[in-house]
This record gives sequence, C-alpha cells and structure tokens, in this order.
Amino acid sequence: MFVHTRILFGAALAFAACIAMPATAAEVGVDAGRAARVTAEQGNHLKQLAERGAMATPKSADSVASATPALPRINPLAAYPPSCMADPLPDQISGPSYSRNVTLAAYNGNTGQVDSTEIVTITIWRVACSSTEFFNSATLMRIDRDSTSQTVYPLFPAIRVSQGSIGYGIDDFPANIARVTIEPNTLLADTLVDTPIINDMTFVLENYDSTQTTVFDFNLPFGLRFDNLFATNNQFFIDVPLYNPTSGTYPAAFQDLPISGYMSSNWYSPAASGEGIVLQVYERPNEPQTIVVSFSWLAYDPAGIPFWLIGQADISRGAKVATATMVYLTGGGFAGSAGSADAPTIWGSATVSFPDCNNMVLGYASNPGLPASVPQGSGTRNWIRLGRVNGLNCE
Repeated sequence: MFVHTRILFGAALAFAACIAMPATAAEVGVDAGRAARVTAEQGNHLKQLAERGAMATPKSADSVASATPALPRINPLAAYPPSCMADPLPDQISGPSYSRNVTLAAYNGNTGQVDSTEIVTITIWRVACSSTEFFNSATLMRIDRDSTSQTVYPLFPAIRVSQGSIGYGIDDFPANIARVTIEPNTLLADTLVDTPIINDMTFVLENYDSTQTTVFDFNLPFGLRFDNLFATNNQFFIDVPLYNPTSGTYPAAFQDLPISGYMSSNWYSPAASGEGIVLQVYERPNEPQTIVVSFSWLAYDPAGIPFWLIGQADISRGAKVATATMVYLTGGGFAGSAGSADAPTIWGSATVSFPDCNNMVLGYASNPGLPASVPQGSGTRNWIRLGRVNGLNCE
C-alpha cells in the first residue's frame, strides 16, 4: 500500500508541477488491449519496488521490526554517486547526446480516452561525475514535446534496457527494466508507464533494489527500447556508446570538483607519516549559498612536537578552490588546566582543491619573519581521503 501510494503521489506531483501546453495528435483509434498491457507494465514495476532485495532491513514487505528510523547509508545499487548531482535535474542537454523521434501514446481530453499519439524527441546524455578509479557519469533522459496542447498530451512509455547478455525480449524480463525518475539519489522513486508528460521533462536512469532486475552500469554501452504499448508502430530504439570522456567532449571530467560537504573527512599524506588534515565543509544557518571550508593541519615543529595550523574560508556554492589564512595557537594547557590559549598568530595561507573526491591538493606558504621554532616553508602536497561520512558516498 505504501509503495502504491508513494508512486501515484509522485506521478500526481509531476502532473501538477507541469505547465500545460497544446499538441498535434494523430488519431489511432482505441486499442482494446492496451489498457491491460498498461496495467501489467505498471504492476511489474511496483513488484520490483515492493521487493527491495539488497537494501531492505528487514526484508519482509509486511512489517518493520523496529520503531527506530534507519541511519543514512550508501546505496550500493546506485547508478551514480550521490555527490554527482542533486535535485533539480538539469534542463539543458550538454556533451555528446543521442536522440530520436518517438511516437508516444497520447491522452485525448476531447474524448477522455487514450486514442491519439504524439511525436516527441527523446535524448540521452551523460553528466560527468568524480572519477577516482574509473570514468564515472550519471545518465539523463529528456523528453521534449513538439507541440503545446494541454488537451492532447503524451504518456510516459514502457522502457526496456539492453546491455551485455541482457536483451529486450520477454526471456530477459524483468531483468531488462530500469528505474527512471525525475529526482536523483532515490531508492524507491519511479515513473510508471502512462504518467502524463505535459511539458518537457528530464529524468535520470537508476537501478531497482530487486533480485529480479539487473544492476546496469550506464557508463558501459547500452540500448533503450521505448514502447507506447499500442499494438502496432509501438517500439523505438536508442543505442548509447561507451562513456569515454575527453577534455573536449566532457571537460568537467578533467576539472577540479566543486567543493561540498561530501569532501568532509580525515585526510592523510603518504609522503608524511603521522601528519593529517581534518577537513569540514558546511553551510552557515540560513545562508545556503555560502559554504564554509574549515581545516586543521596536524603536523610537527622542528623539535618534533605536535603543531597545528588552523584555517577557515567562506566560498560561494560551486567554487572549486578555497584559500584560507592559516593561524597557530600558543599558551593554554591540557583539559583547560592552564586557562585559555593566547590570541591566534597568523602563519601564512593555504589553498585546497579537489581533482576528485578521494584526492586533495594543498598549496601552502608561510609568511616571513616567523620565530625559528615555528615550522615554515611553501609548496604543494597531495592528500588522500580516509573515509566517507554517513554513507554519503563521494566518488
């Protein structure tokens, strides 16, 4: 019941949020068998959602054994890392894209039936994600209407995926279906066949948490089949090649990442055993466009005594570099036994940037005139991420 309600409510929200526009419809007559095919297709999707195989705890669909909500954790079946994008999905196509005109079933408000069709343009493209070990992307699908009718409008098709040994045929069903949703980083959201498409919409390809379906890698070549579930003129295909970015096709794949809370972690340098950086990235209350980057460099002075450098900088959301004034403290004691430390002393500056989620580049330079007992110098160091936070995977 919960899954049914959530899916139908999501479809209603998508319908209500759309801006209505007219269309040119080609009359096809009422297909007497189509309603049954639609019902079966919707039921198959809901069945995969209800199973919740790998992530379900407990796996029973009838009860939950605890009153305590589950803590955040990574979704191992995600088609892309959550650090790659957030809601809303982009409405502009970028990079290499793969398109074709597709004839979709259309609802006719004049007759109150699905007795028309509308030709739309479906485009598939990828968005570059952080790629520490291999090229990684998120795959988007956009449906663009050629008409503006609010009386006659197209309906979301049945979609099948072909990849590797999985084909489009009935023998590969339900292994050949994928989740397609308007909101990224989800586990249960889905778009059911015959969901109204009133205006142009962007979707993201996801995987089901079901033992019956395939966990697709959309970085590899794959194909999509769109079926309007009429008896004839019903199937249309798009093939998508391997994601193999170059600096020309996907420049973002070779640029530093925008700094976000996903970078928060402990970092270490293989070239300096015992040193470390504690990095925190967060937002100030009521200032969502301002990102605070705060970090402490835990190092040693010339005598081998632990020495901390502390820096903090405000950056705009989307910035890829943070430069902070670095300070150190003297005085104080252990557990407050000697009162407050002295006022901070400016040491110099440091800059952090992130070529990917698991690597940080630190540039640093001390100011002249520091005491001989204070470590000083300038240079660039590479640091490696030690772990993720709350299962919010940054890749």
